[in-house]
Amino acid sequence: MACGNSSSGLRSTTGDLVQRIRLGIIGTGRWGSRYVETVGRIWSTGEVLISDTAGGRGTGRADAVRWDSPAALIRNAAIDGVIIASPATTHYAITTLALDAALPVLVEKPLALSLSETRSIRDLAEARGSTVMVGHQHLHAPAFREMRERIAGRAVSTISSTAGGDGPVRPDCDVLWDYGPHDIAMALDLLGDKDPVTEVFARCEVSGPGRQTWHVGISVGETLVTSRFTNSATVKHHRFRVRLVDGDEFWYDTFAAHLLTVNGVPIGIAETLPLDKQIQTFVAAIRGDDVHSSGADLALAVRVAEVLAGASATPTITYV
Repeated sequence: MACGNSSSGLRSTTGDLVQRIRLGIIGTGRWGSRYVETVGRIWSTGEVLISDTAGGRGTGRADAVRWDSPAALIRNAAIDGVIIASPATTHYAITTLALDAALPVLVEKPLALSLSETRSIRDLAEARGSTVMVGHQHLHAPAFREMRERIAGRAVSTISSTAGGDGPVRPDCDVLWDYGPHDIAMALDLLGDKDPVTEVFARCEVSGPGRQTWHVGISVGETLVTSRFTNSATVKHHRFRVRLVDGDEFWYDTFAAHLLTVNGVPIGIAETLPLDKQIQTFVAAIRGDDVHSSGADLALAVRVAEVLAGASATPTITYV
């Protein structure tokens, strides 16, 4: 990882002097291409190494160095960290390969497709002393951070959310593990780790091949969290509501004109994109400037997987 310790610097588009960073990006489909574009925009003269595991569908960057496989990039490229945006079924194998190479890793959600694999990644990261962050990008959204700051130290009565759209239908990842990580991570992050999850219940409605609507509920201390995830909606949506014991109500709505409202009043929010903040946090962790975020992110990913595994274990299934 020779370039990670270079004394030369680059200027980001914000004008700040930054250490030269070389990132490998594995998977250049829809999300991988967003990572490529975002890295190129934040560090316009930085170097991005890409391994295309999306069959050439990604747009990529003209100046990117391409590798034949994830293994070739991880083992042979002089990179400082790797972003994994390949299909969910590949996350575990590629992440463990990167950790064995002592590389910091940012993995798109879900981190893995089972609780055992998620815990295995955590154990390996701890043994290697390596950074693993997960793409729970809503945690980096300015609107969510504003909500978290306003809620801090106050008792939460209920959290409810709904997210979905018309698809995607993924043969390798059901709706629960595809949509679920975001909202479960948001709820657990807001509530902290003082109280454990004491109950998980779930119901799955099947409306056609690969078409599912999941209803998931968890109890965390005195707080009830309920979520609905679907790939059978006609309109893409994501709404997240927090009701406090004192009566205040917060709405985080990804597709609304105002991303955050409190008791119906819109709150002005900075326009920084969540993905920008997520990548900047990852780069800070690579440099050793934000070690806490890495450890907290991985611990949260394990808690999310525990909820998803619990919901997957004994759901009530209905066909509609």
